[in-house]
Formats: sequence, C-alpha cells, structure tokens
Amino acid sequence: MTNENDRQAVRMLVRLREDFQAMRKRMDNRIGRKADGTAQNIEARPFRPEDYDNFSSLADAAREQEKVIEKMLRQTLKRFPVYTEYLKNVKGVGEIAAGWIIAEYDIEKATTVSKLWQFTGLNSGLVQGKKRVENKDGSFSYISTGQMVRGDKLTPGHVAPFNKRLRTAMVGVLADGFIKAQSSYALDYYYPYKERLANEDNIPTTADPEKGKAWKDDSKGHRDRAAKRYMIKMFLKDLYVAWRTLEGLPVRAPYQEEYLGHVHGKAI
Repeated sequence: MTNENDRQAVRMLVRLREDFQAMRKRMDNRIGRKADGTAQNIEARPFRPEDYDNFSSLADAAREQEKVIEKMLRQTLKRFPVYTEYLKNVKGVGEIAAGWIIAEYDIEKATTVSKLWQFTGLNSGLVQGKKRVENKDGSFSYISTGQMVRGDKLTPGHVAPFNKRLRTAMVGVLADGFIKAQSSYALDYYYPYKERLANEDNIPTTADPEKGKAWKDDSKGHRDRAAKRYMIKMFLKDLYVAWRTLEGLPVRAPYQEEYLGHVHGKAI
C-alpha cells in the first residue's frame, strides 16, 4: 500500500514548486522580463539598473529553487510503483504531472473511477452540496446544505465539489502535455472527439436547451475544452485500473458500464 508520509512529501514538493514558480513569474512580469529571461522593453523599465539587477537575482533564485525541488521530486517519485511501473511510461506524463497525480489522488478511497472524475471536476451531474463551518475548537467541518449542485461548477454558498488546483493541473496542463507529445490519448481520444463535436447537431447537456447552441455551432474553444476533458477522463479510467491493480485493490467497472451497459471507447 502507498505510504501516506511519502505521499505527503510529494504533495509538499509539488506545491512548493508551484509557489516558487508563481513568485518567479510575478517577479519577471514586474521587472518586464520574458519567460526565457530576456527583457521585454528596456526603455520601459521603471527601475534603476542596480535595482533591476537585484530584482533579477531574486527571480533567478526562485528559478533555481524550482530546479532543486524538481530534483527532489524526481527522487521521491521512485518510491511509488504507480510511477516507476506505469506513469513513467505514459507518453506525455512528466514528473510534475505525476507528482500532482500521486499527491492529490487517494487511490484507496477511489473505489470507482467515477470518484476520480468527481474529484477532478469532470462530473457534470448533480452532487450533494456542502458548506464549511467552523467548530468551537477552531477546526472546520463540512456539512450538507441539502441542495444538489453541479459536480463540475462552483455554486455560491457552497465549497467547491472538486479539487480546483488538481483540475487545473490535469485539464489545463496534462492535457496540453498529451497533445504536445502526440500521445495515444491525444490521437485516440482528443482529436477524434473534437472532430465529432465539430459535426454534432446535439446541444451540450449542460447548456440551456432554449439558448444553447449545437456543438457544431459552438466556439472552437468550447469544443477544445470538452475534448480535453474527455481525454483526461479516459486517462483516469486507465490510471484507476493500473494503480488499483498495483496496490492489490479491487477494480470496478465505471457505473455506466457496470449498471447501464455503456462502454467508453475511442471516439469515432
């Protein structure tokens, strides 16, 4: 079984890297420096040369910390069979993405792939809404509001029903990694699904039937995001089986397959 202390160590490293990266990017923006370290517009800098050099050194220090943390993460990931025996061999999954996956998903609690989808914010169905309340000792509890909310949306007065940072890492970063690497997930799911939507007359199930546009008439950006979400769902489906198997945990078919007879496959 996965050692929880090791998983917490990965989480710490992933989030520390994110913190240093965010700080470095903010500093680069403030001193007018591009991502590759070159200046955007020398004449427009509002700082003295000596101050600019000081601020640049701070941004460079943050960049070096990112590299140090990445090296630590690379070593820590070797403790996890799901990385060494599975994720490491999936084209498009880098060490940072693997870190997010191991840090944020609890595969023992994820008894079905649907729970992975929900935690990632890929479930457009309704779920029980919850709110956070403070206890007398300063701790917090999450209680039901008695209201059903969208599983992939933020609802006023409710806590997010999914992990917002994880969804950004998966749909916003890993999906692009699959496409850039031209991995099997991009070729088998992303491109065919996006092409199918471009010719689809149906209105998205989450849209207002009275005002919603058919998929083929919707924006390219909307279809692109839908295809990325589908691709990540299919990746999580494979991850669920591989990870649970490596951990010696029982594997269940998705609800749609187990109870409704629907089988997810390549979009054609």
